[in-house]
Amino acid sequence: MGLLDWLFKKNNFKRAEDTFALTREILWGGLKKSIDLPQSPGRATWLVVHFMDTFTEVQDQLEQWGLEYEIVSSKLSANELDRFSPSSESSSVGLKLILADLVPEPTSLGASLPNETEAQVAMIVLERHPQIKHDQRLEAFARSLPWKVEFGYFLALDDAVIEFSIDDQVVEILKQLGLGDELISSNMVTRRLETVLGRLSSEFSGDTQCSSAAEWLQVNMP
Repeated sequence: MGLLDWLFKKNNFKRAEDTFALTREILWGGLKKSIDLPQSPGRATWLVVHFMDTFTEVQDQLEQWGLEYEIVSSKLSANELDRFSPSSESSSVGLKLILADLVPEPTSLGASLPNETEAQVAMIVLERHPQIKHDQRLEAFARSLPWKVEFGYFLALDDAVIEFSIDDQVVEILKQLGLGDELISSNMVTRRLETVLGRLSSEFSGDTQCSSAAEWLQVNMP
């Protein structure tokens, strides 16, 4: 990939402000408003989660809402991504649910995917991982895609990682800014999250796979 190709891809990437909800129940209502739109040709929404308990919860919500979606069940190789391209005729379902472990390292894709300037993907990550490198890998992957990509997080303040990283004073500030039954965006909270998780990344005793963030923290805390 040449320098101009890399710059072109970079310019097609947008890092959206993270969206926060007071509780996961409120988060699901806000998420539905964001994805409850007819999927037009060339546009797709990918919902990404780190842990199986969230995967199951999101799956239950999608089925409760009656939305058509596809579960990604194998590692996203270049061939799979070509099929999942929003402009691909073989990808009839624009809404996909993806476990983060199936997202590859961006360097493994090389330049094997053609640029598609009209294809658009909203990649929404629905939880933070305690070990920040996993979130960094997701963003790097999103940046490597040859489509227009908007990447961001929808997060609930009662999730284990958020409760672990954000103190009560910050939550009170968010409430004063309007956090309640509606979702809000806050770069302040994002910066705080990334600062805390970045500082702790070398302090965890391991990176054992677990079914939930709460279990991961319990198992991998020193």
